[in-house]
Amino acid sequence: MGYIVINTFSHFCFVILSIRCYAVGLVYMDNRMLTDISYRHFVENVKDYAIYMLELDGTIASWNEGARQAKGYTSEEIIGSNFSIFYSEGEQQSGEPARNLALALKTGKFEGEGWRYRKDGSSFWAHVVIDAIRDDDGTLQGFAKITRDITEHKQVIDKLSWMARYDSLTGLPNRVAFFAFVEGLIAGNNYPQLAIFTIDLDKFKEINDVEGHLIGDLLLQRVSANVAKMVKNDELVARFGGDEFVAVKPFESAEELDLFTEKLQGCFSGIHDFATTSVSVIASIGFSVFPRDGTDLNTLISNSDLAMYRAKSDIDNKVCRYEPEMDERTRKRNQMISDIRQGIKEDQFYLHYQEKRSISGKQVTGYEALLRWQHPELGLIYPDEFIPLAEESATIIPLGYWVLEQVCREALVNKIHKKVSVNISPVQLRHRDFIDNVRGILMRTCFPVSLLEFEVTETAFMVDKKLVFNVLNQIKNMGISIALDDFGTGYSSISMLREFHFDLIKMDRSFLQNIENDTEVRSFVRAVISLSKSINTPLIAEGVETLEQLKILKDEGCNEVQGFLFGKPTIIGQLKK
Repeated sequence: MGYIVINTFSHFCFVILSIRCYAVGLVYMDNRMLTDISYRHFVENVKDYAIYMLELDGTIASWNEGARQAKGYTSEEIIGSNFSIFYSEGEQQSGEPARNLALALKTGKFEGEGWRYRKDGSSFWAHVVIDAIRDDDGTLQGFAKITRDITEHKQVIDKLSWMARYDSLTGLPNRVAFFAFVEGLIAGNNYPQLAIFTIDLDKFKEINDVEGHLIGDLLLQRVSANVAKMVKNDELVARFGGDEFVAVKPFESAEELDLFTEKLQGCFSGIHDFATTSVSVIASIGFSVFPRDGTDLNTLISNSDLAMYRAKSDIDNKVCRYEPEMDERTRKRNQMISDIRQGIKEDQFYLHYQEKRSISGKQVTGYEALLRWQHPELGLIYPDEFIPLAEESATIIPLGYWVLEQVCREALVNKIHKKVSVNISPVQLRHRDFIDNVRGILMRTCFPVSLLEFEVTETAFMVDKKLVFNVLNQIKNMGISIALDDFGTGYSSISMLREFHFDLIKMDRSFLQNIENDTEVRSFVRAVISLSKSINTPLIAEGVETLEQLKILKDEGCNEVQGFLFGKPTIIGQLKK
């Protein structure tokens, strides 16, 4: 889309080109265009952008209709004023406007975002571009400035950023925020000891089953509000999911630790009265201490988990400190890792497939391959239980290659002609032979790459982003599609969309929880769908289980869905082709 800007103080005009993310550029045009008065009328009537020219010292030399609407000044009122009038008083005093002009002069362009102020004193979040304008001889003539109000866009980004770091039900920090906070405490080295707590509500599942999920949610909100009031600046309580909470407390003395533990127990345990019922809750609390019980957060949480389970089994003592003999759990973990290796050798793993549907629900658009494990002693084990251990022990690497090759072979044998997606672990992406092994599997199976899609979560980018981007680009060059899975659950989902062009966004199933009754949740879903459309990237909603959810997604403009509403995952032979 092009906008013509007439330079009223020299002999030039420019076409303003709007591009993705509101970026704009200037293309120098022939002087003869000045003779066409229609160009002047065109730019003066542009309403979406505030477009105006600046003299060398920042004096405003022209003003269009978009500028009048955005900032409230008429051309008679503003021309001749310095553009610094749109900045805050503090920015003016610090010389921010002059620095922006200086940067535009030095590099040819300044581009940034910030609060700008209207005639009536109100503010809006603006995307601003200042281009230095030179004539044929390279002599600086002035500056072209383009401003757009992106307040609504910023609000959407802020909402998504908040959701990435906070639990939507309770408002407490989530796992991502907790890890960042505690790792900051450890790195700061300002405290001799830190206690990491794991808190679990006894018989919470029973409360949900008997009283209903509404009471269960209200209970979680109640105890969360209690702890939010209790914690100080150097303390944090977070919700990891369900009735699982964690906390951190720096301390110097045993008395200080005991006092915090007592307060923590008081926040979670007790009788909670609601409109229709009363619920009695007892919390089991386990804790470990840095650095005695571990020097990294994963170890500390694992050990506090062990202590919490010991407290849960103790009728009298509901608070328990980690002790090394609790490591029976570690033995079981190691046994599970050994069983995974054996399971690969003995073909204990198999695949189910879940259909993806058009929003009408009538057309199958593709499938997602889902791994299952039939353990000879423990029975059916779902990925949530064994994938973390497989990743930790690197057994995910041979297991992942098995999954990919099995998908290719099964899809060919069963004449599947729609795209099949395969979940790829961050550990796989960092494996040095990943690309070569993928090529080898495709050559052996002769599976068409156009029917293959890899799903990755943003955790893949947390260790070595540059390496992962390089691997994903090689995969795309092979013709394999890349989907960003679990969108909205991590701290940098938006950043991932800016840095890499994904072929598909998969909106996490948590976005659909209570969407039928919660207008705020629905607004978040609307924002995500709008975001996907603004960057021309298809979006699929996961976890669709009810017709009402489907209707809402259709009303909001979602085009593709996946979930139990259309049937449970099944073996490939039972799929609708």
